[in-house]
Amino acid sequence: MGLAGAIILGAFFRLVWGMDIEYKRDEILIFQQTQEVGRTESFPWLGMRSSVMLRNPGMSVWVFLLLAKLLGAQDPPALARGVQILNLGAIGLLTLFTIRVVPTQEREPWLWAVALASVNPLAVLFQRKIWPPSVLPILTMLFLLGWWHRQRGWGAFLWGGVGACLGQIEMAEFFFTAGFVAWAMLFDRKRVAWVGWLGGSVVGTLPLIPWFGHLFTEIGNRPIPMKWSRLFEFKFWTHWATEPFGIGLKYALGENFADFIAFPVIQGRATYFVGLLHLLIILLAAAAFVRVTCLLWRSPQRWRDLLIGRDSNTALTLNAAVLGFGVLFTASGLPFHRHYLVGTFPLMYVWLARIVLDPSEKHPKGAKAARALLGAVCVLEALLSAAFLSYIHVNHGASHGGYGIAYGAQEGAIRLRVRDD
Repeated sequence: MGLAGAIILGAFFRLVWGMDIEYKRDEILIFQQTQEVGRTESFPWLGMRSSVMLRNPGMSVWVFLLLAKLLGAQDPPALARGVQILNLGAIGLLTLFTIRVVPTQEREPWLWAVALASVNPLAVLFQRKIWPPSVLPILTMLFLLGWWHRQRGWGAFLWGGVGACLGQIEMAEFFFTAGFVAWAMLFDRKRVAWVGWLGGSVVGTLPLIPWFGHLFTEIGNRPIPMKWSRLFEFKFWTHWATEPFGIGLKYALGENFADFIAFPVIQGRATYFVGLLHLLIILLAAAAFVRVTCLLWRSPQRWRDLLIGRDSNTALTLNAAVLGFGVLFTASGLPFHRHYLVGTFPLMYVWLARIVLDPSEKHPKGAKAARALLGAVCVLEALLSAAFLSYIHVNHGASHGGYGIAYGAQEGAIRLRVRDD
């Protein structure tokens, strides 16, 4: 019942108040392309400029052209609805994957991940947007399905093919894919059907050919923003460790975050209910990490599992993401942004559930306490997601943050000006 309730809430959070979506430069450009390509614009072989000033591969736009065509989307909320439905599909695939593919003895953290991914406020934020990273979760589930069956030709082909496509939608995912390949080569190379993986990778890379031409032209003309100081920022791991708890909405709210902490305002008075939610979540996060530290202290052999993960497919998968992806991206010296983790769905949530539940835990009371902690995190995150969406709805966006003014408010202002004219 609890899991079904979380999934229903997740669907509600993603679909409610469709006019409140973000609508800024990137969203505007993507939507305009879906309306103009084939009419006033030719087919785009490249996407928008990225944060490193290179153009994104064309697939970052093609997915929206296809989505708009399939849905007949003629306005931004309709296109965003397609993204939201895709992400509900990702949650559905995660549920099926957990029940049908993950072995029984490894299944509980994945079931918790379904609940956490459904109600997490950062997941809700990103999975409502007209933005390339927002379409990644359903593809990542296909990537994981292939990876899980990498010893078979079809699985390795799927892993390689989808992995090549992930980076064409969000370039940071090239590091995600490379992290899994590196981890498999280091710790599981004998079990992988490498011929199948190579075949899938080649097929998946074919759409990149136009982008390679752009890359060779631009790479010498534009400085890549690499800084060695970023090796010591550890942003990847701080975001990885905090985001599953729902910490990080300041990313979208910016200067409006202090106002959000005081929300809701009732009869002119700030209640600071959201501030209380954050305090409780921080306390639960601290309790979780104290618990994990104590378990590791009592069982030093668990460090090997944490660093390599050969004892189960789940452990190997998580370490390929946490260490493979994390180390490769950090070593690049490139700037790390929170949305780069969108494509790791649902692994952050599996990681949190697994370290809290810790399979080495033998005491029944300890296991019960772990489940109570995860249940409390789910409840608090659901409340935080509801508060965030309500804040955006009441305030028509976050005008002093990255969220900006919501689409509905912009549309209303335009109509008002037209009427006044």
